[in-house]
Amino acid sequence: MSNQTQTKNDNTNQDVDFDVVIVGAGINGAVSTAALSAAGQRVLLIDKSDFASFTSQQSSNLVWGGIKYLQSYEFMLVFKLCLARNRLMRSYPNQIKQIGFLASLGKTAPFGRLLGTFGTLFYWGIGLFGTKAPSSYSAEQAKALEPGLITGRKAVRYYDAYLPDTDARFVYDFIRHAKRLGAQARNYTELVAAEFAGDWKLTLRSDAGDYQVSARHVINAAGPFAEKVSTLLESKTKAGLVFSKGVHLTLNRKITKGNQVLAFWDEQGRLFYVLPMGDRSMIGTTDTRVQDPHTQVDDVDRDFVLRQINNQLEGIEVRASDIISERSGVRPLVIENAAQANTSDWHQLSRKHIIEVDKSKRVISVLGGKLTDCLNVGQEVVAAITKLGAKTTKPVEWFGEGDQSKFEHFQNMVLAKSKDKVAAIRIAESTWRRQGEQAISILGSATELEELVEGLGITAQEVEFIAKHEDVKNREDLLRRRLPIAMARSESEIAANSKLQALLVAAGL
Repeated sequence: MSNQTQTKNDNTNQDVDFDVVIVGAGINGAVSTAALSAAGQRVLLIDKSDFASFTSQQSSNLVWGGIKYLQSYEFMLVFKLCLARNRLMRSYPNQIKQIGFLASLGKTAPFGRLLGTFGTLFYWGIGLFGTKAPSSYSAEQAKALEPGLITGRKAVRYYDAYLPDTDARFVYDFIRHAKRLGAQARNYTELVAAEFAGDWKLTLRSDAGDYQVSARHVINAAGPFAEKVSTLLESKTKAGLVFSKGVHLTLNRKITKGNQVLAFWDEQGRLFYVLPMGDRSMIGTTDTRVQDPHTQVDDVDRDFVLRQINNQLEGIEVRASDIISERSGVRPLVIENAAQANTSDWHQLSRKHIIEVDKSKRVISVLGGKLTDCLNVGQEVVAAITKLGAKTTKPVEWFGEGDQSKFEHFQNMVLAKSKDKVAAIRIAESTWRRQGEQAISILGSATELEELVEGLGITAQEVEFIAKHEDVKNREDLLRRRLPIAMARSESEIAANSKLQALLVAAGL
């Protein structure tokens, strides 16, 4: 089909014949779209809401090798995740940054300094030394590194990586790359009916109404809603999903000394973090079994998270009034046999992924997974569709940040146009991180540059560009998912920013 002339739908003026339709635009759907487009497939990606608007916007913004899985002896999983993390750090030197995790060894920690030192060294080794070496600290040394730690507690430090912007922004980068390779991506477009008769006839619903598209293959990458899509396609999977609710709270200030993550063990023995969120701090997470993937932060969650942070720090008290934003999402954890979905040991489930193939209907289902392993998911989906008979080509480049040679020129340009040189560095780094080489054209015509949101390195010019060119349909798309503004600033701060509000109105948002 990829060599055939594509027909258009008169109502939407968009193509309606595809090799592959991908349902769900979280991280799994986004990488599948980019990888398949690079392999010569004609791809349509759809999501019933905005891109990355569900599970993939609710993570801890971490790219990590799964150090906690060492406790359950899942060494091969940790090895694979560490290699995936290393690959992402090499491919995305700006969007993914290495960061230290200072783990405070208090009463709730499952081990002491000696075992903690051995464990972090083993983690470093199993990751083929892809990060900085770990360290071990006496109580006095730990206190000097982070004054907020409780006096008398020893610590160890290991390294993983994080996203300085947000998880949703990282997902959108794959979608943007896929569109450059010829893919189509339609947010706020829902699959409402499906019929298989040699090829697929899919009924889609958008604001413009219902219309049909055809496809040789369908990929179910609907995350927590994969079972619903499987039912619609009449293509059941053997594996099932269990939902774990996780909550994060962003505070109105930064409560750590440097740019590092603080790691603790909460009262339930689970890892608990203080994470950077721009110039603020984010704390979490929780782990609660739920049946419905639609979740919200409630008083129980809020009280739990605040209790954990206040139990682990001294000289710092965090109150509910300090919270400026909240995020609540579910982790879709894979159960290899759906009949065992009510298993009692669901806490032991890891974030692995499973790809199932229905040969009779040419449906590929991607279940579970995490952001760290996303490149492997993309490659595995290409391999799966090739086995189904699709004529794929040798993939062209479908991930990574590309040429970095012009960054110094861009930074000098920003410095020359800015009165505040500290802010200029933030603007240059953050705009390049999100936009790459096109940052030069986005900011190049400005006579003077300044931060639109102080402390975040965001300019009016970039906001205007995103509103016009990045599939933005409403304010939340822009402020929450294309940019980290709504996570790092309160609603009242956003409302009080008159320049930002004027830009939103001018953009029709």
